[in-house]
Amino acid sequence: MKAPRILQVIHGDEAGGVKTLADALGETLRADGHVVDTVCLFPPHPGVVGKLTGMARVGRLILTGRYDAVIAYQSTASVVAGVAGWLARCPRRIVHQTVLPSELKPALRWLDLIVGTSGLYTVNVLNSKATWAAFARYPALYRRRMRLIEHGVAPPVPKRDRAATLARFAVPDDRRILLNVGRLAVQKNQGVLIRALAEISSVRLVVAGDGPLRGALEAGAAEWGVADRLHLLGDVGRQDVADLLAASDVFVFPSIWESFGLAAVEAALLGRLIVASDLDVLKEVLAGHDVAASFVPPNDATAWTAAIRVALTPPVGGLAARNGLAISERYTVRRMADAYGGLLAGAASAQAAQSS
Repeated sequence: MKAPRILQVIHGDEAGGVKTLADALGETLRADGHVVDTVCLFPPHPGVVGKLTGMARVGRLILTGRYDAVIAYQSTASVVAGVAGWLARCPRRIVHQTVLPSELKPALRWLDLIVGTSGLYTVNVLNSKATWAAFARYPALYRRRMRLIEHGVAPPVPKRDRAATLARFAVPDDRRILLNVGRLAVQKNQGVLIRALAEISSVRLVVAGDGPLRGALEAGAAEWGVADRLHLLGDVGRQDVADLLAASDVFVFPSIWESFGLAAVEAALLGRLIVASDLDVLKEVLAGHDVAASFVPPNDATAWTAAIRVALTPPVGGLAARNGLAISERYTVRRMADAYGGLLAGAASAQAAQSS
């Protein structure tokens, strides 16, 4: 029997947690003998026409590609995969809820609800108990296909020392380094870090990521008089993220919502001190797993300033960095891939039945 053919669908090719997840799962499934293709739904900076064209292109690929399974990671991709996969009689239409329902645009939230309740998703993956709870009021027909599969996170492996890493990005090595990894968007809430930066003269804030709020963050830094200590690096590669994590003193993660918090887990795997938003999901994935983390209300700049100061002054009153052994054992890519492999076994069975 030939290996099942799997199509992964993501919204775009920009750096971020979804792409990291898809790359890690795809690589592991290929090593296990699956044939895995990955396609982006949208081109960079798509308008309405670009989005519609992308949806039609991927829908046609699913309809004609004779895939045994489709795995979609984001909401629009999920709807396209569910509808087109059902029409193509694809045995496994696996979608992954990476956005809380409250954060989806109403039209897309309703489309996902209708497609999911109609049974067009064969499996609906959620990556944390906190995200699972966000769907508590959804219809039973929608929830019956939900499965909990926590993210698998490959431990970052730094290759440069601190001096080389900071020199690479033209960041002076004259102060402690606060690092944030995330898209420059409302969800990631980097503005609160700029206000804290204005109160702590002994640090520089380095942000790995790009997005629509870049101009606003730069203007805010100028207004608060900290433009010379804010370093917006734009999108960087996975290796650069690993090097930046190793070069940093404290990882700061002020998101106003997350469905998992993959970047924070990566920081924990390298034993970084973490100051994170007081979100149920972040406490779920970090607290109790041998991680040195403190949790702060997302928009309380005074609390962020105080927590960062504490983190910068170990061991007296500060956080002691630990090796994150427990979290590294819990969130392995192997564990995640085995869970998906169990779902894909159904596709293999269907393939065998069709060929017999």
